[in-house]
Amino acid sequence: MEKHGLPDTDLSLPAGSLQCALRAFEGGADSVYLGMKSFSARKGAVNFSFEDLRKLKQVCLDKGKKFYVTLNTLVKDSDMPEVESLLRHLDYIEPDGIIVQDLGLARLIRKHHPALPLHASTQLAAHTVSGVRQLEEMGFERVVLSRELSLQEIREIRQACPDVELKVFIHGALCFGFSGLCMASEALTGRSANCGECAQICRSWFSCDDGPAKFWPFSMRDLCLGPDIRTLRDAGVQAFKVEGRMKSPQYVYHCARYYRALLDGDDETARAEEDAVKISFARQLTKGFFHNTKDGNRGHESLTCPDYPGHRGIEVGRIKRVLRDTAEVVFDRPLAVRDGLLVISGAESAGFPLSLHEKDRTFVSAGRLVTIDFPSSAFSVKPESGTPIMCVSLHNMNMGTLQENIPMYRKPVDLDILITDTGLEINGCFFESPVSQAVSDVPAREILEKVFRASDKSLFTCADVKVRNGSSAQRPFIPLSGLKKIRRDFYALCDEDFEKHCISTEDFRAPEAQDIPALEESEAMFRMSPVMFGEQECFDEADRILREKPGTLFGLNNIAHLKWAASHPEAKVFADSFLYIKNSLAWQEAREIVPGILGVFAKPASELPLFISRVCFRHSSLGLPCKGCSKNNTYTLRANGKTFRVECRNCITTLLSVSPYSS
Repeated sequence: MEKHGLPDTDLSLPAGSLQCALRAFEGGADSVYLGMKSFSARKGAVNFSFEDLRKLKQVCLDKGKKFYVTLNTLVKDSDMPEVESLLRHLDYIEPDGIIVQDLGLARLIRKHHPALPLHASTQLAAHTVSGVRQLEEMGFERVVLSRELSLQEIREIRQACPDVELKVFIHGALCFGFSGLCMASEALTGRSANCGECAQICRSWFSCDDGPAKFWPFSMRDLCLGPDIRTLRDAGVQAFKVEGRMKSPQYVYHCARYYRALLDGDDETARAEEDAVKISFARQLTKGFFHNTKDGNRGHESLTCPDYPGHRGIEVGRIKRVLRDTAEVVFDRPLAVRDGLLVISGAESAGFPLSLHEKDRTFVSAGRLVTIDFPSSAFSVKPESGTPIMCVSLHNMNMGTLQENIPMYRKPVDLDILITDTGLEINGCFFESPVSQAVSDVPAREILEKVFRASDKSLFTCADVKVRNGSSAQRPFIPLSGLKKIRRDFYALCDEDFEKHCISTEDFRAPEAQDIPALEESEAMFRMSPVMFGEQECFDEADRILREKPGTLFGLNNIAHLKWAASHPEAKVFADSFLYIKNSLAWQEAREIVPGILGVFAKPASELPLFISRVCFRHSSLGLPCKGCSKNNTYTLRANGKTFRVECRNCITTLLSVSPYSS
């Protein structure tokens, strides 16, 4: 860390609720990230109210922890007053970072809320040196890198960008497509992933003309870097992100304990937590792209789980024989009645609690042949001998609810108090009260500070207290009842001013909606790829086209492209569909970086690629060998009356819609 001059490591866990945040800290997390009730990319989570956030803030102050608020959706001009109100509330709370996707929202924060640290969301698809440098120049203190990067690529970014914090995913669900570039949900259901409403099309089943009749080709395995977190730390990465704002407090707790132990070198605790992490929630596990080499080779590991898209826990035994309503099973670890089991057979699955046929038994030991109740009717074809049995829950892993009766954070304010003969003037506001000569020699400052620290239910409390005596009394005295009334009245004014400032945004000059120039498609367009593994080669190609065809219009589709355009003022450029200029502030930001930008070209979501992925569909989803591959393959998929085309070009997969959607 010292060579970068950046902070120590930050193990950051998801908090879909206050309970999850409390369990994360209990498990050893350094920080949590969370969403509010609006402008969060996980609208389905419980998310946080302002009161919840005040409780969490106090917990963080007491425990020396941090928290980050995600405002990582795209916003419209009409949303700006509501966004501004939320930001004013966050100014009060002072989170340790605001995680942002929208360039206009980033500009609003930088210009009007500079005390809020800017963190770049993974939705910005930053996966290159130029992309990270551009975000750093825009005022982002931390960049959450795309999940598709290898260790080698992360190291290159770290070396080239030594002064910005990097955050890397280490555990949890993976998306088939690049985050921020996925149009599947919006195109097929009208629910935009960029607005927090992802319908998880990648977890849906499809049929393939050249493959299975029913499978889940885009369902990714879950990421689990495990001990590799220490390699990332040694590579100079500061922050480590566990995915899962829709997951349970139990999942958050065990993930925190597991990775805390690994970072602390406590391998024994880490080994003990491995199964708990998997049983809390886990699909098949993968290291993702972490061990990719420069040529894209990842040891031929499949990254998808096309046979079953859900939680499968850990294998605990195998079926010997299936009878009518029972099965003979040998378990390889002890289990108890009511532990949750799962059997996956072909494209069918069934979950059920362990119920022993020997009714006088409540436990089963490892290695013993036992008969269990088994839902064989759930399968059209009985599972074969040797089919694995998975454990997806343990009866004794359920966690109770932690106490949420937590004191709420109150913002400290400095008090400048002038004592007069007729009362107190506090921060310019006068409160009338009789003042007389005190009998006691206790300093007035000590009394006033004690009284004003007890701020009842106010949003505020006192920090530093400065007292000046302007009265005729040498030792001024105000009755305690009078002081308490002044305290209540003063803090009531503070609360009233705060609410007026936050809720009524009449003083906020929302950006006037501008007529952002709209461009139409033409033959002279070169639409730069939003995915660039081999960034310099992509820029070299753009340079060549600029030299040979100087009238070409260049479409900017990634934050890194702004960097290229700024260094080529002679180029005619526009904001293409994946740069997301959705509001006037975002347009101002783009024009400030690239003054000559001509306008915006935005196709409807239904006309864009549904997924753009670094996962090779041919290898991972269809299970075909790499040997003999032409690296230029096309496949046809069908689902819900819709036809799709899958294109694999040099191991980059693009999913395109062919026919109108029919639900």
